[in-house]
Amino acid sequence: MAIVFGLGCFSTLSALYSLSRVADKLTLIELSYELNQKVLETRRYEKNFLLYQNQDDLINALDYIDQVRARVSLLRDTDVLSGNEIHAYRIQLEDYADVLQQLNTPPQIPSPSLNKLVRTRGQLFTEYILERDAEARLEAEKDASRYRRYSLLSMVVSLLLGGSFAVLLVRWVTQPLEYLQKASTRIMNGELTAIPMSPAVLSSLEGIELVNSLNLMLNSLVEKQKALIQSTKLATIGQVTAGLAHEVNNPLNNISLTAEVLLEDLSGEDDAETHGMVADILAQTERAREVVQNLLVFIRMAKTTDPVPFDLVQVTEDAVGLLKNQIRLSQIQVETEFAGSSLISKGFPGQVEQVLVNIMLNAIQAMSPGGLMTVRVMASQQNRTGIIEIEDSGPGITEEDRKHIFDPFFTTKGEGTGLGLSVSYSIIEKHAGTITLESTLGKGTIFRISLPLEVGGTTKQGKSK
Repeated sequence: MAIVFGLGCFSTLSALYSLSRVADKLTLIELSYELNQKVLETRRYEKNFLLYQNQDDLINALDYIDQVRARVSLLRDTDVLSGNEIHAYRIQLEDYADVLQQLNTPPQIPSPSLNKLVRTRGQLFTEYILERDAEARLEAEKDASRYRRYSLLSMVVSLLLGGSFAVLLVRWVTQPLEYLQKASTRIMNGELTAIPMSPAVLSSLEGIELVNSLNLMLNSLVEKQKALIQSTKLATIGQVTAGLAHEVNNPLNNISLTAEVLLEDLSGEDDAETHGMVADILAQTERAREVVQNLLVFIRMAKTTDPVPFDLVQVTEDAVGLLKNQIRLSQIQVETEFAGSSLISKGFPGQVEQVLVNIMLNAIQAMSPGGLMTVRVMASQQNRTGIIEIEDSGPGITEEDRKHIFDPFFTTKGEGTGLGLSVSYSIIEKHAGTITLESTLGKGTIFRISLPLEVGGTTKQGKSK
């Protein structure tokens, strides 16, 4: 583009230069014409004086000679004539002016030889002036024709070169776009593989940046597609699990009833070991029923489509109940500190419980056996919010990881999609709440969730283990 612009400037400057030179020639022609007229007037008065010996005619002739001198001086200012040409003008002029001046000296009646000399010098000067005028006109025509050819040639060259560079420029711009258009069509047809860097793309920085951006988008689409497939699987599993939970409840009820009857039948016997075994059957059956009940509550809340009031304390207790098995298998301790009264918020309890389960699972997985997870639910009367804190005694999170912990697809685990905390952040944000974290390397991490309250409760704390 710079070359095309330069060619245009060159063509324009050439045309302007040609016009300026032609203008100088026109000025010369104009001055030559005026000079001719002054010389002819001088000759006319000279002839009248020689015929009638009228002194006024001689004075007028000398006055016109002075005007001719002024015109010759103007020729010098045009920068068109050389110094030698101006000097030749002056010699011819002064030769004629000298003999004309002699007519103004006594005797008043000039001699025939002087008359002849005046006519001869005047004739020579007139012919010289007319020749110079003709030469100036001819030279002006030649220059005008030459400069016109130069201008046309420069314009043609500029157009050809500019057109060539413009075609190259258009191809340079359109080739990457055509390549990306084909790649977009391929993506639209469902091929989500990365776009390779072709020579057409590598020829421009913008093309490289665009391909890199599209490849990042493709990676994101692939990950989201995987996450969507996983979500679909989980939804299917949820539906199947809900059915299984109902099916499991029936045999659990039969086992529980049978165990209670058996325990009553053994009430009169002293076999402590048998009593203990039947009691253990009842306890384990009740535990299994509690797990199934919590699972059903979670699935039912996940299907909620309209925001409803819910208790933060109850949701947190349910989330802890869902993870009892993971807590037991991981051999960690859990302490809960819940508000003494209900803390009512409004939204989607299933989604909030999903957030709590996700954060608690992360905490459980981050700790080694013997670790401690503390779950707190409290109220902040200052801004009428409910606060849920999940604290673990794990290794903590580095400062660099904390900056990206809520970014989609960011994970510090060897497995996982990296969407858990990102989805959790979106859920809490949708509930007009906030989710933050504090972490110290080697000491642990605290996730803090704040949600607006509909109805406040007391801040009396209860502690259990």
